[in-house]
Amino acid sequence: MRFHSVEKDIVEINENDKRVSIVGTVVRKNTKKYSMIIDDGTGEIEVYSDALFNIGDLIRVIGRVFKDENMSLCINAEVLQDFSGFDVALYQKVRLMEGKS
Repeated sequence: MRFHSVEKDIVEINENDKRVSIVGTVVRKNTKKYSMIIDDGTGEIEVYSDALFNIGDLIRVIGRVFKDENMSLCINAEVLQDFSGFDVALYQKVRLMEGKS
């Protein structure tokens, strides 16, 4: 069964979430684990993926939430999108108007 993704800020993600969509900046990456740390201004989360973006890149991640061996919430990426040129301030304003932030 494929769950729809829910648009969330990282700080809002919890263990009951099945599939989420986040927009954030790559702040660190680990090529050995094929993972990136994404920061959206509300928090950070580790994202596991076959493809790694560069530090500083703005991306959207859609994927499944899980807990790693340290019981930290992570995302197993299903979709990664380059969001360079994306207006984050406008995006946050629209989410605020929709009552999502």
